[in-house]
Amino acid sequence: MKRIFTAIDLSDEARRKVSDYIAELNAEFSNVRAGWVRAEKLHLTLKFFGDINETRLNNLTEAVNKTATRISNFKLKISKTGAFPSKNNARVFWLGTEDEKGSLLRLNEILESECERKGFVKEKRNYKAHLTIARLREPHESKKLIERHLQNDFESDEFTVSEIVIYESRLQKSGSAYSIISKHKLKENLSTDEHGRTQIK
Repeated sequence: MKRIFTAIDLSDEARRKVSDYIAELNAEFSNVRAGWVRAEKLHLTLKFFGDINETRLNNLTEAVNKTATRISNFKLKISKTGAFPSKNNARVFWLGTEDEKGSLLRLNEILESECERKGFVKEKRNYKAHLTIARLREPHESKKLIERHLQNDFESDEFTVSEIVIYESRLQKSGSAYSIISKHKLKENLSTDEHGRTQIK
């Protein structure tokens, strides 16, 4: 059995900017007990599956492959700040996304549909793309940090989403560790120039 989820990775530039933001908050509020997400673990989760066996993993791989053939590369930004479960009771910090054309939401919808065809339970809640960056261990002692995070106007550079990644999450004493099971390329966005030659956007 493997603990599995699907996700989108950030570009190197977006990952660096988010990591710098985390480092700034951590340095300014070093006295606050919080679990800050390390740079290599930053990702946008599409769907979490939990423990599944090899047969189910093969079914999932087929579903992700089919999903990837149905949607083209698209642009995305990491932007906006927020907290779960609410601003007044913040326990988890997150950064949101700027997805003008709704491509990320469409990707999630296709993935949910293809996974349902393979026997996986469809998520009942509406998809809200977010990047978890911290978990507060003492929320009631973190009011100034919470205010600072929610008042910040974070925005990364725009980057291209070009693949879906299937990850395994292994629970260890030091926390979870992620390893890549497989990567699945989305369709390339093609156009033609004034001479009729095909170009990749």
